[in-house]
Amino acid sequence: QQKKGINFTALFAVGAFLPALGDTEAAAVLAEFVSGTRKVPIDTFFIDSRSAAFLQAAPDGKQLTEKIHFLGGFGVREFNGLKVAYLSGCYDTATFAKPVEEDGPCFVGAAYTATAVQKLIKLAKAEASPIDILLTAEWPKGMEERMDESAKPKDPDGQEIEWSKISSPAIAELCDALEPRYHIFGGADLYYQRAPFQTKDGGHVCRCIALGRVASKGKARSAFHGLSLSPAATMPETVLKQRPANTTPNPFVTVTAPSERESTKRDASAMEEPEEDPIEPDTVFLGRLPANIEEKRIQAALKHVGKIERVHLAREAGEGSPCKGFGWVTFSTPEEAEAACDLDGMLDCGGRMITISISRPKNRDGGPRKKKREIQIVVEPHADCWFCLVNPKVEKHMIVTATTEVYIATARGPVNPYHVQILPVKHAPCFAACPPELQQALQVQLAALRKMFEDAGQECLVWERWIPMGSSSANHMQVQVLPIDKARAGNDARAALEAAAKQHLSGAKFKKLSAHTEVADNLNDDPTTPYIYFEIPGDLTAKGRQIERFLYAAVPGAGPRIPIDFGRQVACQLLGCDDKVDWRQCQDSKEGEKKLAVTLRELFKPFQVKGKPKPKSG
Repeated sequence: QQKKGINFTALFAVGAFLPALGDTEAAAVLAEFVSGTRKVPIDTFFIDSRSAAFLQAAPDGKQLTEKIHFLGGFGVREFNGLKVAYLSGCYDTATFAKPVEEDGPCFVGAAYTATAVQKLIKLAKAEASPIDILLTAEWPKGMEERMDESAKPKDPDGQEIEWSKISSPAIAELCDALEPRYHIFGGADLYYQRAPFQTKDGGHVCRCIALGRVASKGKARSAFHGLSLSPAATMPETVLKQRPANTTPNPFVTVTAPSERESTKRDASAMEEPEEDPIEPDTVFLGRLPANIEEKRIQAALKHVGKIERVHLAREAGEGSPCKGFGWVTFSTPEEAEAACDLDGMLDCGGRMITISISRPKNRDGGPRKKKREIQIVVEPHADCWFCLVNPKVEKHMIVTATTEVYIATARGPVNPYHVQILPVKHAPCFAACPPELQQALQVQLAALRKMFEDAGQECLVWERWIPMGSSSANHMQVQVLPIDKARAGNDARAALEAAAKQHLSGAKFKKLSAHTEVADNLNDDPTTPYIYFEIPGDLTAKGRQIERFLYAAVPGAGPRIPIDFGRQVACQLLGCDDKVDWRQCQDSKEGEKKLAVTLRELFKPFQVKGKPKPKSG
């Protein structure tokens, strides 16, 4: 990489860096570097998992040669502003089970003790800014949890991964407590990057990266990974706490650390919900609540997020008794629940910061757990998403038509009876993130809808809103298509967008585009940038009705936040029906929704696309 002109400041090595006993070939190679016969081109800092003698002789680290440094047993160091925490050694069940002692040994042979882990946690907690990098020799146990099956690590040779041999519950405890931005580890001869997960207290995400062994062949066993990082201490909080669209829940929320033997029972206020249940997308779980909390205080704190349907606090002995430290709030929509999750770790209540996350249902009366419902459709990745066809709860009675890639459905609470939406069959967060072939499939169906409405003497108002949600299962794109009278096209349509923006999106600057596909080029190279996109029927020319395309991208620090219902606000401004901005006020019965879908299905049949023709431009 250096020869390619990519300059790195330092190299950090994890795993078993020093040669094993009896490995004369590896020992001879290391001796060449130590003697100066061979030189390394870059400062190299390593931990080691198996050299008991080295750990005992140099617990605080040691320089082997000019640019090779042993970091030591454990500690926190700063490199060019980056806070790097590290732990050498390996996990041994019997050794780690011994109680924490202030003056006790940190290592027994090559095995670290609970004392070492607790001291490292204490050191890291004393730092003013988050830990940027954590280095360990072993994988954290349970790291693969709370992920889609398809995203979990797999051996390239098809062998079953022996988690008990490569992972450590102590490392899981350490990662959970330190909340590093990056956790680098080895030990399994696998190269793997886990999707980022949400930290519980810091608010930022943690990324776990596993490295293979040096000299192993193939990308799936690569021993190297390059990072270009800014120290957390120098980053604006809004940037540090950005959550990518593929962020998962914390996999370590149920970790019970063996080294907590010296402490009392786990505080109920820090409880988390169990991880094995499907989510309730309209309900949030609140943790770290004080005993004297009241429902009305929760209502007051969250009422600005959306319409609250119910607040339920777990109490010791019924109404009026102390709160157990957790509870639930049900909102009227999943979007409102996701907006509440943005306040995770930001609400101070009784001197503690409340945790907020999408709920996973269980028996809230404290009785025995109900048997988990079996989902017969086993299709990944998002069986919990309300818009994925793999979800058994999806509202299939609203579907107008479906292909293998895209489906059209009536809108719930439509602005007018023929308001529909186009959605991908598979889980895709937004149009800008779709591969070209899926973008084309979406545009083909939009062109067919335009033709249907054109034959009925109407034009189309089209919009797409992308606001990243904390739970990836809630990120399923929808292109809204609303037929309007031709008399409202042109100046009226443009005026409606301007008026709605002035009232609800003050300060936003819309950019004119020539195609929907250009959205991705205007997101500041950040796929998590929220945006709202419109296609407005413009002026009528000799070539036909022109389609005008407008984009507002909410780049952090550069403009206002996009209201969840802004697209409907523009539509209702244009049609003069402000009472329909809230979709809940327009919702029909299930039977009414079904009849409307059947009607649209019949109307759309002559315009259904067979095969994959290219969409018309315009």
